[in-house]
Amino acid sequence: MAPSNAPQDDRLTEDLRYALNHVRRQKDDLELGRMRVAETATRAGFSEAERLISPGRSERQIQIELEAAFFLYGADFLAFDTIVAGGPNSAVLHFTPTGRRLQANDLVLIDAGGEFRGYASDITRTYPASGQFTAEQATLYRTVQKASMTAILMCRPGREWRDVHRAATTVIAEGLVDFGLLRGNIGSLVERGSPGLFFPHGVGHLVGLGIRDASEILRGREQRPDDFPRLRLDLPLLPNYVVTVEP
Repeated sequence: MAPSNAPQDDRLTEDLRYALNHVRRQKDDLELGRMRVAETATRAGFSEAERLISPGRSERQIQIELEAAFFLYGADFLAFDTIVAGGPNSAVLHFTPTGRRLQANDLVLIDAGGEFRGYASDITRTYPASGQFTAEQATLYRTVQKASMTAILMCRPGREWRDVHRAATTVIAEGLVDFGLLRGNIGSLVERGSPGLFFPHGVGHLVGLGIRDASEILRGREQRPDDFPRLRLDLPLLPNYVVTVEP
């Protein structure tokens, strides 16, 4: 057994972590089964939250009922701190729910997930507080929805994750140009990272034993300093990877 003061081989540690991440990313049947339990509980929580959303209800009240449903339907822990954000709070990344009460024309962002035996679920959805989008909200919602479906349909073995993100970004750019928030050629806007002003994060990430399970950049690849957003995941997808799609 090596003495405690033995020098650490940083390169060996990095190589071992890289190899273990590769093994960990591909889920076996037991892991997928646990993730399905977490997903079933999470879906139940979102169904309960959707029923409760209305003007006058507070972010905290929705959080409490959402999380209660997670546990009632099989989760044994939260995958991460629940985000419930109404009105201006919905524009704050990783917002912690407060006692603020929803207003009639607010949008309500919920980003939450249950966990089962260490395996996570992660869902993001946006709702109109009054039960119906305004015309402008509906237009933007449809853009995000189209970006989501475009990205989901691209999630196949062998597909590069950065291509999935780029496809979602292109749809966002098209929608923002049609809406009048951006002007210019779609390809040029995407290349310059302009949609990132409204889409300041990757389209999604790996999920599994932890909420950002073994995400990393393939060796030999480097992201440019001016890449925006900087993706935490830059790999080709392989069978039994589990990813979120959350534009």
